[in-house]
Amino acid sequence: MTETASILSRGDVYSSADPFATAIAFTGPAVSWVGEDEAAAVADGRQIDLDGDLVAPGFVHAGLRLTGDDPDPAALLAAGVTSVHVLGESAHVDAFLACAPAALAVTAYPQGADGERASVPAADLAAHAQDDRALYVTVADADQLAAVLEVLADPEVRTRSQRRLWRLLLDLPVPADAIEALAATGIGITLDPARHAQPLAPLLSAGAQVSFALDTAQPWETVAAAVYRTQAGISARAAFNAATRFGFRALGRHEGGVLAPGAEATAVRWRVGELIVQVADERLAAWSTDPRSGTPGLPDLADDAPRPEVVQVWVRGEQVATGASGAA
Repeated sequence: MTETASILSRGDVYSSADPFATAIAFTGPAVSWVGEDEAAAVADGRQIDLDGDLVAPGFVHAGLRLTGDDPDPAALLAAGVTSVHVLGESAHVDAFLACAPAALAVTAYPQGADGERASVPAADLAAHAQDDRALYVTVADADQLAAVLEVLADPEVRTRSQRRLWRLLLDLPVPADAIEALAATGIGITLDPARHAQPLAPLLSAGAQVSFALDTAQPWETVAAAVYRTQAGISARAAFNAATRFGFRALGRHEGGVLAPGAEATAVRWRVGELIVQVADERLAAWSTDPRSGTPGLPDLADDAPRPEVVQVWVRGEQVATGASGAA
């Protein structure tokens, strides 16, 4: 039986395959085509008019610490977060998993539990130096970070950490003198640029693998913070990548978080205003109208700009949620 394609057109599509795409097709769980409205209009399938909305990869909350007073997993999905990495006490992780909708991809790192993944506090990392699980290490201050970097400086431990996809959750402003050492570990680091002003540009320039812990109600606020409210901000495109595809890279999945033919058809439709190409320094030109740049636009993230609103959420080709601006 041939699957019927869902064809979304007359909008903007944030795609690594085509920076000027205005239409996209989902067939089954995968993206089958990305292109322009003219071709979409004559394609066979269920036609969906985007009415100028933006379709982009779903957000990845790459470091949600669970305490028992946690966001509703279904609310995360409705906010445009389609994947979340959670860590905390086993009881809190189990409770979150029990109420999470099937459409929300949850990667769990319970503390102190058996299994292939676990979270550990920085103070305990030395005791876990021979651990073959995927460890998520929580780091709360500069002294803890220095101790973690000392453990990871051992070549045998570093090799294990890279092979087993260890990660660091940094709940501190990254010191300038730790940037090169962090990048040299070769493991993923997750931070919240809205919680602490971070040297994001130097981290990325050094080759650090950066993903974000997100604002659970409005993930675009995290992207905005990374561009405009950090020690050294980055472009909106780099920030959006850190909030989407780089969360997959932290799990060793380099194919995730993009919209291109053959990729998973997981995306969010956003009601937006003007799409622009933004840079970190507001004194510079904040957008480009030159089509030769080949840079897809993103919503205006200036402090006085309205934030995008979720219209629909698609996971593996199926509509699974709507936002306040979406149809029931």
